[in-house]
Amino acid sequence: MSDDEYLDPDEIIDPDGRDQAPGSGDGFGLDDLDELARRAVDSVLMLVRRGNALAGAVLLFALVTGVGGFLLGLAALSGGIRTVWIAVGGFFAFLSISSVLAAMWRLRTVRTGADHLVSEVRSLIGGDQANERVVIETVRSTESSTEAGVVQLSRGFFDMQSMMTGRVGDVRHLASAIRAVTTFPALIAVATLIGFVFLGLSFLFLIALAL
Repeated sequence: MSDDEYLDPDEIIDPDGRDQAPGSGDGFGLDDLDELARRAVDSVLMLVRRGNALAGAVLLFALVTGVGGFLLGLAALSGGIRTVWIAVGGFFAFLSISSVLAAMWRLRTVRTGADHLVSEVRSLIGGDQANERVVIETVRSTESSTEAGVVQLSRGFFDMQSMMTGRVGDVRHLASAIRAVTTFPALIAVATLIGFVFLGLSFLFLIALAL
């Protein structure tokens, strides 16, 4: 959306002169509701694009450190400790890589269900002023912090996740999208932390092999 088309969320809250939806009272007009829903979905898809780029880099890191560290451990260790390393090292290498793949898979499902998101957001916030405010604040936070990291931005969607309680069946694509965005930081953190542990162990294994 271009800067000329930008619509301040505060203007949506008080839509003077705009057509109101039948029976909506002081709620949104139809045009306002559609605009907010589109902007909320745009915020989610922006995070998905940036998340995929970050996940690709983390996946490469996890593969190099996990597989490399595991193989170095096999070369440097022997006897019973080698057997333990095969079990423990193999498990954590798998956990690191699978965490990133799970994050990427969840982000991919958001894109495949993108066509349904606008209508589901519109259904969720229509006629509910508390939900309207949550979505507006989420959109405002995301659009005003575009330079922030994807992990930091994703935290702003936890409130949207909580407002879907009891309605997941009605907005299953949106629920899946918000879950993908809000679980992304934890999955990436797991992979990154394990990767750094493998990096440190690899250094020790190299020293052991050199002695």
